[in-house]
Amino acid sequence: MLPGEIALTSARDVDRVFGPGFAQRIEAFPPGTWAGPVSSSYGLHLVLVHERVEGSLPELAAVRPLVEREVLAERRTRQLDAMYEQLLARYRVVIEGAA
Repeated sequence: MLPGEIALTSARDVDRVFGPGFAQRIEAFPPGTWAGPVSSSYGLHLVLVHERVEGSLPELAAVRPLVEREVLAERRTRQLDAMYEQLLARYRVVIEGAA
């Protein structure tokens, strides 16, 4: 059920896979050495931390296209929902049970 190895990922994603608090329990492990056992909701694990990289916030220019795409998609969804509501208001809809 669990992956044998997880590529470089955030502590939040590690917790999502192994359960709350797992990332915090392995935080102090030095890179390059096996440590454990570490408990999770799945049992006990031996852990090898390959590397640790500090997180950082991306520059606005790096995420602007993603944000713009998300905003446009959200607007489009709202417009479609409004259009469907207007169409639905024009008709009487009856859903009959199976015969």
